[in-house]
Amino acid sequence: MKSLKYILTIAVGLALFFSCVTQQPYKKQDELAVFSSEDFNWQALTGKAVYVNARGSAPANIKEEVYTIPAIQQLEEAKALMPESLAELTQHFLNQLLEQYPELTEHQKEMLNADAKCGMRVLSKKTDPKYFSLVHHKLQKAFLYLRDTKGIQTGYAFVGNIAKKNVGGQKGYIINMANGELVEIDISSAWKGVGFENDSGQTPLGYFLVYKDYHQKGWQSKTITTDPKHIFYKLHRQTYDGEAMYIYRKSTKIEKAYICSNQFGLIGQNFGSEYVDLSAPDYLRKSPEEVCYIDNSNSGKRQLYIHGSNRVDQLGFALSGGCVRISNINSFIIKEIVAKQGTMPVFLDAVPFHEPKPVKVPGFDDTDLESIYNTQSIVIRKQNLLDSVSLLKNLYANVLPELANSLAYRMSKVDKQHANVDIYVTVPFPESAMKYWLTLHQNNENENILFQQHFGFRGEYYKNVNRTSHNPFFKAYKSEEINHYFSNRISDTKNALHADLSKALTKYELDTVLLSSVEINDQTLIDDHFNVLQDTLDPLEYFSISNERKRVLHYMEMIDSLTQSKPEVFTEWEHLEWVEKYIPFRGNMVSASEDNGVDYNDAVLMQAYIYALGEEELYKRRVKAGELVSVKGQLFQDKLWNEYGMKDTMKMMDEAGLWVLFQYSHSSENKTLMKMVSVAYPKDEMLYGMIMLAEAYYSKYKWKANQYIISSEVDGEALSLAD
Repeated sequence: MKSLKYILTIAVGLALFFSCVTQQPYKKQDELAVFSSEDFNWQALTGKAVYVNARGSAPANIKEEVYTIPAIQQLEEAKALMPESLAELTQHFLNQLLEQYPELTEHQKEMLNADAKCGMRVLSKKTDPKYFSLVHHKLQKAFLYLRDTKGIQTGYAFVGNIAKKNVGGQKGYIINMANGELVEIDISSAWKGVGFENDSGQTPLGYFLVYKDYHQKGWQSKTITTDPKHIFYKLHRQTYDGEAMYIYRKSTKIEKAYICSNQFGLIGQNFGSEYVDLSAPDYLRKSPEEVCYIDNSNSGKRQLYIHGSNRVDQLGFALSGGCVRISNINSFIIKEIVAKQGTMPVFLDAVPFHEPKPVKVPGFDDTDLESIYNTQSIVIRKQNLLDSVSLLKNLYANVLPELANSLAYRMSKVDKQHANVDIYVTVPFPESAMKYWLTLHQNNENENILFQQHFGFRGEYYKNVNRTSHNPFFKAYKSEEINHYFSNRISDTKNALHADLSKALTKYELDTVLLSSVEINDQTLIDDHFNVLQDTLDPLEYFSISNERKRVLHYMEMIDSLTQSKPEVFTEWEHLEWVEKYIPFRGNMVSASEDNGVDYNDAVLMQAYIYALGEEELYKRRVKAGELVSVKGQLFQDKLWNEYGMKDTMKMMDEAGLWVLFQYSHSSENKTLMKMVSVAYPKDEMLYGMIMLAEAYYSKYKWKANQYIISSEVDGEALSLAD
């Protein structure tokens, strides 16, 4: 009997032991193994070191005053524990603050001393190993996405946990992508939660980039930064408008919420086709299929930022209008990172760290948001804009009633109401016109050019589509037909919006006489690449082209220029020898080689496609190798020319471009049924097939230029509902 009890005791003990083992939540070593134990070096990453004095050269009395400010003391304590690469940038900010401190107003100094917030917590194996491992475990999917999927293995990134405060969220992490060390700060995301729709007031999830310089036209989120002497300055309509009265919520009747100090535009990099592995489905209690196919590409149009705030008392709580708020001091550390790297990767997820706990939320009302009175926009992208029936059906049933309701709601929140609505339309520049780009660009001849899309957004070929159905997207248009079509569609939209707005004003008990204070305008969003042709080719105001496809036009112009300025390269550069026999046909739209029917435009277009593909591939290879490349397009081409010289760079692009085209021809993405058997065959023998493959490859970027944009702005004096 005793032996039986002894056996049972051992069995129970073993069961408890193994149950404890299986309940271990994570293995620290596995999750941290992807990171190195070493910090990176700015000189190796960017080519420039950071040179800073230990405490600047400010007078002793200035140093004493600045370093007794509580928030600056917190920053100094954090700096002592940071990786050296981040400590250098932090010291650079502190030196600037010391130098410019005498220029601060007394009010700025008072806010800096009494109300400014830093709240940094440096996490590493040395400073707080237990919590450091917990954060890596909880945010493992975000960190792995940045390192493995995007190949970012050096420099700094920002990861935000936008779960609510009561489960341990509303924290941001500046992460060293080399060694995994973290700096935790308080953030504030949308009070309306997670979401991706225009005018939703919600914060999106996924992968974003912050650019130091971003030149995309339209309402893209712009990164705007300033010097420490303008700390607490508020941004209004994308310009600085004096210092904030308070940096905490005093009263919305006195001062509403503003973006302060620095703002960093969040440009979404997920377009709906990629499965992004997130922890958010568990937090949102939804299936991964509902959440993880993210499309955050409208974040720029929605004017979403990481930014400093005059509501630092609300940091740590989900109380923003959709942006990610941070403290003003921490915004200057982000500024230093972006300035040094050129870009900063950002990943937002929603991850509960613990079971819900009760929290006390600071004062808040839903009129106290940065985004209520700013410009807002609705962007239709994934629709055939040349199909008037389906376009107007969507506008009338879904878009315009929602827009009218939003306008009326915003007008009900302001006094002295006035509203502007601007309508812009662009469709992708068609492949048929790309062939004759040089003719358009140099001679302004368009009478014999048909504007016809060869491929749809999913790579479908127009001849295959037209065999089974008539799709207006693939119709061949004359220039005047494009102009007439879109003029009529915009006129239809204006009339319908006017009718919907009348109903919405009545709904919010506003006098319909306010219709006279709403201006509805049709605007021209002219692509920079087509500006030169506007006087002679009217329909180009309705065409746009993605940055990726612009590079093809750029290389067409470059090759054509070489035929005049450096004709010898077509005999000296082996990969360009095949073009030489077509140069006599330059400037003639009709004449072609008698051997194969290929004309000059065909030859230049094909070689331009190869160069553009090669440039894109060389950029991707550098990113995968762990280099944080902050320049793309022309700046990247210039960078390669400086490193290798023009001849070797173009040879590298040619080889890489042919390799990409060969790989694409054998991939499942290729729907043309054309395949390259070798990259060694003479290019002119494969020319038409290669052009078709290149057009199919670049069709995945065409949707970026397919946009029906309705931008609205309500102006007036804010009314507060509650304090």
